[in-house]
Amino acid sequence: MLDAERYRSDLVQLGLHKIAHQDETLLDHMFRACAILQDMKAGEHVCLAGLFHGVYGTEGLHNDNVESIPEERRVEVRAVVGPRVEEMIHTFSVMNYASLGKSFRNIMRPKGEPALKDRRTGEEIPLDRDEFEDLLRMKLGDVLAHMPQQVSHSHLNLPAEYAGFWQIAAEYLGPDAVNTWNTFTKGQLWIEPEQN
Repeated sequence: MLDAERYRSDLVQLGLHKIAHQDETLLDHMFRACAILQDMKAGEHVCLAGLFHGVYGTEGLHNDNVESIPEERRVEVRAVVGPRVEEMIHTFSVMNYASLGKSFRNIMRPKGEPALKDRRTGEEIPLDRDEFEDLLRMKLGDVLAHMPQQVSHSHLNLPAEYAGFWQIAAEYLGPDAVNTWNTFTKGQLWIEPEQN
């Protein structure tokens, strides 16, 4: 199991403790996303990517400089997490959310392939189904990490706002994702687990 605390100083060195993210720091949000992915029993590489998922910004938040992510920054992140995980983080950062939905619809078909697009260029990001499922799982962890933590919150409640899509995604990703969904939505958006 990934020891997320081992990476805290790296994340602080990257300055993520200084970035506001709704009612908390981006660092706190990313630790919560990682814990959710661990609860989902995601692969260690997915959990690590989830821990660093906001390092470059995303379409939804902190995306002002995404067009010019400096190569030095990518080299710095790659040195901490390795090339495979850094590539996942970069793809997560530059992906167009509409193409995430289209890609998910595509892979639900027997021979469908992802059609993820780079929001900066509009070009397709080449991914196989497994790589796309890792990104989908990572995004589900991020969405669940946006659940409001207290009553007087200013968070957009992403799971409730887009419940239909994310419930189907959780079911597609399997029983561990369903259990995590049910736990973190506190039963408000319950998915009935499949009985064997």
